[in-house]
Amino acid sequence: MLQSGKLVFATAAALAAWVPMAAFPGSGPLRAEQASGANLSKFVNGLPTNPNFFPIAVWLQQPKNARAFKAIGVNTFVGLWHPPTAEGLAQFEREGIHLVLEQTPAALTLKHSPAIRGWLQADEPDNAQPDGRGGHGECVPPEEVVRRYAEIRSRDPTRPVYLGFGQGVANPFWYGRGAKCSAMPPEAYYRIASQGADIVAFDIYPVAEVRQTHVIGRLDLVGRGVANLKRWVPPGTPIWADIETTHIYNPERRPLPAEIYSEVWIAIILGANGINYFVHEWKPSFREDGVFRYPDVVAEIAKINAQLNTFAPVLNSASVPNGIGIQAATEISAIVKSDGGTTYIFAANMEKTKATARLTLPDRINGQVLVLGEDRSMTLVGGAFEDTFEPYGIHLYQLRAE
Repeated sequence: MLQSGKLVFATAAALAAWVPMAAFPGSGPLRAEQASGANLSKFVNGLPTNPNFFPIAVWLQQPKNARAFKAIGVNTFVGLWHPPTAEGLAQFEREGIHLVLEQTPAALTLKHSPAIRGWLQADEPDNAQPDGRGGHGECVPPEEVVRRYAEIRSRDPTRPVYLGFGQGVANPFWYGRGAKCSAMPPEAYYRIASQGADIVAFDIYPVAEVRQTHVIGRLDLVGRGVANLKRWVPPGTPIWADIETTHIYNPERRPLPAEIYSEVWIAIILGANGINYFVHEWKPSFREDGVFRYPDVVAEIAKINAQLNTFAPVLNSASVPNGIGIQAATEISAIVKSDGGTTYIFAANMEKTKATARLTLPDRINGQVLVLGEDRSMTLVGGAFEDTFEPYGIHLYQLRAE
């Protein structure tokens, strides 16, 4: 990772510098990365923990949409638009789609279904909650989030609990948290509240954002939120990142395919263990599976998901410590993975500025660098090579040593 053009190695401690520390006082260094799913193996009815499974989800859909999402590589639904039925669960079983559901009394009567792989806490407890009079009050106190988690686990300890936070994870200036939560440093809230889940996620939608100029277009915030959570959640807790795909409420702007690609890989490079696509759209009109209005986005998501499924064993492994040094004029984030003797480097430009970067491996080997998905290669000399990154650009490298 690079800061201010200086060469440093991408250690866990260095990752802490990626997030503005003045905005998050008291933030400490990241813990050493663990392999994905380390904390989920204890749930006998939970999501698969084999290395070939990488969670690729969509938010709040219906059984009738299962086949269409399965066709583009989605393997998990988080939330259902309507209460579950035996018929709907049977359809998910046929399609091989896993479900994370709200633990209602009706859902508990169906918990024998192998399609149900987790329970869902109420979404975004860190935001101000509706007051029943058309306005909003306070957030859910973090201790209450933990109490609710204990209740859910007491009714079924065989499945993990999923908790999605709002944009306060990545945006310390977010005004939608309510007075009491706004008075708490984000770290103080999330360190406690994240104890109320076995899988933690968050959302921020920088392309579709219309209200906050400091967020609009900041694709890197998706990854910076992941980095924050990696410091704040209990060790080994999987972190999923929500990814925007539609106009949402913005009639003028939706994420382009390349922006979705960047958001997904920035999240993963910063440590995300799963992806949850937000596919609803309210503008020009509401549609729960609004992403299917845009064939270009659907095609891109299918391509991304195919990559994630192909790389699943690699992504689910722990990163190589001190694996890469990067020198550039912008902040470049990277992780190094090793699979069966093959080395992979996944790298992202965290800024909206084009830059050339010099990447250096500590063992100084020679060989070839294949740039996956780009039909080109480079020569690795003395463990180093150079490449150019577009604004928020992503490169996926495979190294073949001599």
